[in-house]
Amino acid sequence: MMKQTTAIGAAIGIAAMLAGCAFNPESMPVGQKDTAVYIDAGAPKTLTTQESKAKVAVVTSVGGYKGYEQMAEALDSSLNAKLAGFSFFEVVDRKSQAALIKDAAASAADPTEIDVSGVESDFVVVARIASLVVQQNGPIYSFEVVFDFKWISKATQRVIMTESIKPPTRSANSQFDLGAALNRAAEIAARDFCAKIAVKYAPPARVLQTRGDGAAARISIGKNYGVVEGAKVCFYEIIDNSDVGGAKRDMNDIAMGEVKRVEANTAWVEVENADKTNVRKGVYVRVIEQTRGWGSSLIESSGFGETLGR
Repeated sequence: MMKQTTAIGAAIGIAAMLAGCAFNPESMPVGQKDTAVYIDAGAPKTLTTQESKAKVAVVTSVGGYKGYEQMAEALDSSLNAKLAGFSFFEVVDRKSQAALIKDAAASAADPTEIDVSGVESDFVVVARIASLVVQQNGPIYSFEVVFDFKWISKATQRVIMTESIKPPTRSANSQFDLGAALNRAAEIAARDFCAKIAVKYAPPARVLQTRGDGAAARISIGKNYGVVEGAKVCFYEIIDNSDVGGAKRDMNDIAMGEVKRVEANTAWVEVENADKTNVRKGVYVRVIEQTRGWGSSLIESSGFGETLGR
């Protein structure tokens, strides 16, 4: 009985220690830095609160792999759902313009050859099954699949981003399980591609508040902008260099941080080296790295001038 009591006490002690180490901004005191405010007189008045949404059309294709239309449909559905979930995109109605291209692309080996000039959108995503190998060993099926993605700007008619994603896969015990695994692979690839898009095109966020003398910062983007726990962010100010002959407005990085808690429209970030930095309410934030599940790491740096509508 004594041993059991001791074990329980030790477990409670360890749990308390871990809880004490947990990131808990609400328990942090409000210090002198937390009352300071950064003001950028030349900043857009709305920033992330009233950003105009860019229209996106999605085109998917089985490529040269006939008989796998269900996987292409899973790719299409996942892309549409993820892009529609971002606050800065509006997905074109699939029953209108996007549906027209989707039907045309269904018979094409390479959907990038489809004419998208008539599509009423700002961007077009084209995705296809680039390669697929399915093997059967007795009742067990295994496969490898690669998906190609292209992000096209309608304004310039140029492909501005390409990505090939090979999602991790698992074996299947039947043809039915194989179909489900193929669909899951398509969903993972679409999710990872959308995470990369989110990092590149999300408008700059702002710090809404800090706690612990700048050790914790709540930022103005969250799940609505595709932010995930573990994402790396950079805090920066805008400086005016016109008096020294440089660019009139430029970014001045002041700190790095890691997202610890994500909510619908906001996120809490742990600021690195907070005692040596000056993160305060009003400074800008950009996501520079997001690590997704399933062993996939997506890294993309996004500059101030690369945001939508600019």
